[in-house]
Amino acid sequence: MFELDAPTLLITLTATQWLLAAFLLVQNRKEPGINGWAVSLFIHGFSNLFLFARPYLHPYLGIVFYNACVMVAFSFSHWALGQVFARDIPRWQLALPVVLSVVLMASHLDDIGSRVVYVSLIVSMQLALMTRTIVRSTNTGGQRLKRWLMMVMGGFSVAYIGRATFAHFYPDLFTQLLGTSLLQAGLILSGIVYSVINTLIIFLYKLERVHEKLHREATRDSLTGLLNRRAFLAKAKRRVETAAFPLSVLMIDLDDFKSINDSFGHSVGDKVLIHCADVFEQVVDDDGIVGRLGGEEFAVVLPYCDGARAQQISAGLLRAVQNSRAELEISLSASIGVTTTSEAMDIDGLLAQADDALYQAKHDGKNTFKVYVSVLESVSHDAEHIPNIA
Repeated sequence: MFELDAPTLLITLTATQWLLAAFLLVQNRKEPGINGWAVSLFIHGFSNLFLFARPYLHPYLGIVFYNACVMVAFSFSHWALGQVFARDIPRWQLALPVVLSVVLMASHLDDIGSRVVYVSLIVSMQLALMTRTIVRSTNTGGQRLKRWLMMVMGGFSVAYIGRATFAHFYPDLFTQLLGTSLLQAGLILSGIVYSVINTLIIFLYKLERVHEKLHREATRDSLTGLLNRRAFLAKAKRRVETAAFPLSVLMIDLDDFKSINDSFGHSVGDKVLIHCADVFEQVVDDDGIVGRLGGEEFAVVLPYCDGARAQQISAGLLRAVQNSRAELEISLSASIGVTTTSEAMDIDGLLAQADDALYQAKHDGKNTFKVYVSVLESVSHDAEHIPNIA
């Protein structure tokens, strides 16, 4: 049989876990959960040293304390995953494995087969609970990496059940834990694989989340969560270039917003902006692109939307803003400028047309919408009404 030196592999495992922990602390220590996962790796490495020195230690140190350290390390891993995936971990899930380990190991000091069975089942339970924590996470983003982590955690949980079953039927194979057999080497190597793969996945997941956060901060308005001006214009330009005609653009301005800030304070003004942003997204739904251009000014791009449909949506937006009184206890209204095109135009030109219509809506008394009318159409309309004096 192929033989490997288990003590050397234990030192290798310890060095690997401590290097991974140091790497995490250097790279991403400010990210939630990273410190906890690094601590779990340090404790795993510390417990390996006790296993290495077991022949020279009292059984309560080499067996009971060693296994308690292993369970504490897994509990730290579970707590760290809760931080990473924004889940609260019940304290009993963290404490119970440690207590069970101490009681069962102390009760079976002279029965290595039973100890391996019980430890394997406890570790399997911890891994299953960790898998459950990941599954129940509601975090968006990083879904592919989350699935990988679930599969790895779940796979190791099942593997430990298999280990417990194997130890139950063949306990003699585990009597030489520090021997030179393929079985012992395989168990230690699996620890290296577990540490490396899970740490790598968690690191990549946090890296992806940081990237998503930075992208959101660069493209989203910090107050309302809508697309900011630059991101809105870029997305609107791409939509216009896809020739999604007819295409309508709305410019929305909250009426007398300055007086709200002056009368109630900027905190209430911010609340109004956040509420209106939510209202606009709800009314427009997935039909269009909503952005905040600045201050109390918003814009909407509606692909495949003709003039009649754009006017219906505008009327719905005005009603929704007016109905906000019940929630905000402030009278609100808005003015909207509407323009529609069936031919290629740059987004800046369309926004300028919608802004002209918005100016007309403000001029006509606010709390209304106006449709953009070009100068040629206006002149043509006026010519039709010139009296014939010949």
